[in-house]
Amino acid sequence: MASTKDAVKARKVSDDIWIFSRPFTRFGILPLGGRSVAVRLHNGSVLVVASTPPTEETQKAINSLGTVAYVVSLNEDHHWFLGPFKEAYPAAKLLGPGPLAEKRKDLKFDSLFSKDAPDTVHGFEDDITVIPFLGTVLNDIAFYHKASKTLIVGDLVYNLPNNESMPGALNFLYKSFSPGGALHKKLIAGSVRDRDSVVASAKQVDALDIQRIIPLHGGKAKKTRKFAAVKRLLSPKDARLKENKVKQAKREAEAKEKAVKRL
Repeated sequence: MASTKDAVKARKVSDDIWIFSRPFTRFGILPLGGRSVAVRLHNGSVLVVASTPPTEETQKAINSLGTVAYVVSLNEDHHWFLGPFKEAYPAAKLLGPGPLAEKRKDLKFDSLFSKDAPDTVHGFEDDITVIPFLGTVLNDIAFYHKASKTLIVGDLVYNLPNNESMPGALNFLYKSFSPGGALHKKLIAGSVRDRDSVVASAKQVDALDIQRIIPLHGGKAKKTRKFAAVKRLLSPKDARLKENKVKQAKREAEAKEKAVKRL
């Protein structure tokens, strides 16, 4: 029997999407939870965003959707279960952001989003729009499933409290980690490395008709007032972008001051 820590809860979100959630605590304190997502494409094949173990229950649900053709990591940090998924589905293509090739030399990637040519065809373009957020520290990738109007994100957004895989009486304490919350902004404020790049990516997201968002950490947000807060975090007016602009200006001013002193 799987331990509570390793237990994965499978749930059908729509006819073509299943999610697989399990407990995960960041820094030993913050109950983020982890989640994988399986999406059935129009040709019957399946794309899996792999971020939890491919347990027997997970594989049973995924196999009910179709044949797994793609196993994907949405950023540099969500790579821990790529190996087990590739072992479970050896014929599947392995995809992720460019830097993962260096971090996971034990894996052979079929495609790397930041290193591939812009006109690279992966085979799922009719179903999935890929929006790279390569201006973030983790080289995040957002996936938009066109048929269900669902946005799938890794560490671009945390949606706490997490009542999906980590329900608890004290979850109300983590409301400030929900989208728009003060601690949520602090948690991800340092995630932007290239502001202009992130703004350009955020504009692509803002142009989409999003009816549902599935983050890999926290609860699933639908189009409600809470969802509006989630979407605002992905907009070009995102508070973390403004905060990082101030930080960048401060760093540039300090560097200029040091240069003057050296003269």
